[in-house]
Amino acid sequence: MRRSYWIAYNGFNLGRRSRRFVVEAGDRRREIASLTAYLLVLDGCRRISTSALSLASEDNVTIALILKDRMVWFTGMLQRKHVELILTQYSTLRAKEIASCIREAFNHNLYAFFSRLNLPFEAEGGLGKVRVNALKLLSRYLRVDLSLIESVIQYLSYFIEAECLDAVVRAGLTPHIGFVNKRSLTRDFLLVFEPSTVWRCLVEVGSDILSSIDLGSYEGRRLLLKYLRSIVERSVEDTDGRRMPLFKHIKAAAKGLASYLMNPAGGFIPFKEAVY
Repeated sequence: MRRSYWIAYNGFNLGRRSRRFVVEAGDRRREIASLTAYLLVLDGCRRISTSALSLASEDNVTIALILKDRMVWFTGMLQRKHVELILTQYSTLRAKEIASCIREAFNHNLYAFFSRLNLPFEAEGGLGKVRVNALKLLSRYLRVDLSLIESVIQYLSYFIEAECLDAVVRAGLTPHIGFVNKRSLTRDFLLVFEPSTVWRCLVEVGSDILSSIDLGSYEGRRLLLKYLRSIVERSVEDTDGRRMPLFKHIKAAAKGLASYLMNPAGGFIPFKEAVY
């Protein structure tokens, strides 16, 4: 089964040897068979060879590159075979309904997140206000400065956004047309999954590590990613009783939206984590 690879080293190069990606960082060298990967997320990459990009295109591997304040990406999976789906995504009359479903899922997943911490939370006001209030509550719970919370969330969110990007493209959708975030469907999906992935990661990392973490250090980043990886691969049940790893929920949500756009009779229900 294919998997994603998250790589965070300072100044590494990505090359190719036969049907393998070659990661070289100083005296470290790692090879990744292209057919074992669906996504490479690269933080600290200095150079990507054209042969590595060719291999990614040939074997349908998405490459996401984390820069200082944004993520850029490459995929050979252009939506040539999904023109009708993309046109439907662009012109859908159900955009408001889909946006409402996404906001509702975000509010629900925030409630589920805080419920596990035995913290009362009411999603009141607009999306921005809800998120700010939730971040303040998380900061108070962890006893960690809000600015540090926001910095860690921003960094870790790139990796979940990359997973969402890959899922969206593989479902035949374009990532450039969103419903809540008008220019980014991947940000819409990130919104839904952020509480169950990134926010949960902060809680599991804990106050002591968070307070001493140095995001400028790749060692510190890799420690955070180790926790996040464990969460993404963990099985979680949604409100429909489906239990599977979170990265599979992301893929299922993208496929569900694509199916809904082509056949709205089935309805669109974004991921909502079960509350116990």
